[in-house]
Amino acid sequence: MATYTVNYWNYVTYDESTNTLTVTSEPIPWTATYDDQEQDSVFCPGEKLLVDGYHETYLGYAEFGIFTVYKGTYGINTPTAAYHPGDVICVNTTDPFVVCFLPGTLIATPTGEARIETLRAGDLVLTAEGATKPVRWLARQTVSTVFADPLRVLPIRIAAGALGDDLPARDLFVSPDHALLIDGMLVQAGALINGTTIIRQTVMPQTFTYYHVELDDHSLILAEGVPAESFVDNVARRWFDNWQEAPEAPVAELDLPRVKSARQLPGRIRARLSTPIAA
Repeated sequence: MATYTVNYWNYVTYDESTNTLTVTSEPIPWTATYDDQEQDSVFCPGEKLLVDGYHETYLGYAEFGIFTVYKGTYGINTPTAAYHPGDVICVNTTDPFVVCFLPGTLIATPTGEARIETLRAGDLVLTAEGATKPVRWLARQTVSTVFADPLRVLPIRIAAGALGDDLPARDLFVSPDHALLIDGMLVQAGALINGTTIIRQTVMPQTFTYYHVELDDHSLILAEGVPAESFVDNVARRWFDNWQEAPEAPVAELDLPRVKSARQLPGRIRARLSTPIAA
């Protein structure tokens, strides 16, 4: 199930024509957890969320919280006291998700493999097509497991060789929504879990950090030898610790089919991933 814990909420008005909110109250202290009671890891627009014994309707997300409505009253619900009267907030009607690598992941560059956390804007990386492209931004996000939903934040461990052809070269740890190129499709890591060679890594420190590489376009870089997507604007940049460093121009997504859940994963891929890794 997907859950989201907040500590404050504000009254807002909603302008549907511009998809913006105007804050009409100071942040009101209120600690609660929203729960969609579904066997997935996302909130979908229009979905009913259980909170404090009643249901609100999820409408979308802003930079620092989720946007809901209850009996015609709109609110923005946040972990911190982020918004104040008069603030105008852009909202997105798709649910946020984190798409990143863990530190230590080796990324292919023209001079050899480099740990992802050592990359800087301007450094060159190799793509799956053999092109050399400069890093535009290295996004960084600190994750706390204290209140978070494990399905949304805990990394997926893909064992060395689990994808076939001796890939990945080493165990690869990525966030659940980070996509890898498999059979011409962008398959999110959470959809690949098979319970043996691809699992959710449940033993993690209370806080840990994800990194993501943005290029000038949405490309496939090589992480532990596996073609993996670079950053694309499927999530608000302000969800990252260093969002102030991010370029403003968005990046268009690759024109490839995307598999977001296990039920969308083609049977041929599921069968292949169930094959034990050769010793």
